Amino acid sequence: MKPFEDALKNQPLGPVLSKAASVECISPVSPRAPDAKMLEELQAETWYQGEMSRKEAEGLLEKDGDFLVRKSTTNPGSFVLTGMHNGQAKHLLLVDPEGTRSNSY
Repeated sequence: MKPFEDALKNQPLGPVLSKAASVECISPVSPRAPDAKMLEELQAETWYQGEMSRKEAEGLLEKDGDFLVRKSTTNPGSFVLTGMHNGQAKHLLLVDPEGTRSNSY
């Protein structure tokens, strides 16, 4: 099983938001700002792409299993896992373990 498919299967069931509605979704969790060392480590990873929009991220994905991590443009300080699954881009907001949970949008 591919890592992105595994992550999708492990998401708790909840309301499904349309792509249009999800753009307005703001995380209820106040994320901790990443420190300089963490950002330096992230930038060394090939899968980390920095701050970019959903549309830009989707443009980088070519086939099922492709993924990247990016800084969210709509939830400042948050990160998003964007991956291709069944020919469609999926976006998972990553929440600190002290937060509530990850949101699929």
